[in-house]
Amino acid sequence: MLRTALLCAAVLLTAACQRNSIPQFKGQVARDSVPENVLITGSLIRGNDGPKLAYTHTFSIEMADDKIAPRFQRAQTSCLEDQSLNCNLLEATITVGDANAGVRPRANLSVRLPHESVARFKTELLAPLPGEGSGEPRLRRSSTTAEDLTFQIVDVNRRLNQSNDFRDRLTTLARRGDAKVDDLIKVADKISEVQSKIEELTVENRTLNTRVDTELLNIDLNPYAGLTNLSSPLGLAWRNSARELGRSAADAFTFVVVSLPWLPLIALGGVTLVWSWRLVRKTRRSASNAPSRASSQS
Repeated sequence: MLRTALLCAAVLLTAACQRNSIPQFKGQVARDSVPENVLITGSLIRGNDGPKLAYTHTFSIEMADDKIAPRFQRAQTSCLEDQSLNCNLLEATITVGDANAGVRPRANLSVRLPHESVARFKTELLAPLPGEGSGEPRLRRSSTTAEDLTFQIVDVNRRLNQSNDFRDRLTTLARRGDAKVDDLIKVADKISEVQSKIEELTVENRTLNTRVDTELLNIDLNPYAGLTNLSSPLGLAWRNSARELGRSAADAFTFVVVSLPWLPLIALGGVTLVWSWRLVRKTRRSASNAPSRASSQS
């Protein structure tokens, strides 16, 4: 009897999955067409009738070389220590410049912020540092993309509700007093499997909603384009001159070291060649002097 009930529950769950239709949202929803009960906060349209959008912003900022590290440190500290921002630092990398090697400083930041904190963080990021003049730093590039997660969130919620319902049915079957031990073991295994699936769906649902409730900012801190960058390839050759000189000197030194074992053989070959050439010349002179002596005697 328990096996029959378990089979019926599985069949009902499969049928429910096939009957449920998942709405699909294509394109963007204009703000003017959003109903009044939908809340518009920052860049996100939130509500039961609005799309679930995950926003990603990319900023490329240029400044003087010596201002990259202080601005990077200020932004990193603000994200980690300013509790009112509710900021999550995802990535922070910086390349320290080296003028001798031709390496200029650069930095990258990736942070996740609530909608209401994005404008404030951007304002603090672009605020001038001590020593910076008017118009510094310069925002060279700014882009915003939005990914519609409505379909994924609806799909995950549907599967999560179905899994919870299936687990409840299995739990009811497991509590029956007339069940056999083998049937109880099978039901317990199935409950464990469904519970694992519920936990996975719960994590996925939380991740999707976090992306909707926050915005991702990818920030690049770059130095101003210098004259050497504009005079390529001459500028490139100038920046690499010291490196190329060292490399050429190293190649010459390596050649000398490798050639040392061959120097005695080369010297011996040279001596042999000189001795052979002198011997040939001496033989030719002797041959040319012999006829002249014979004619003089006659």
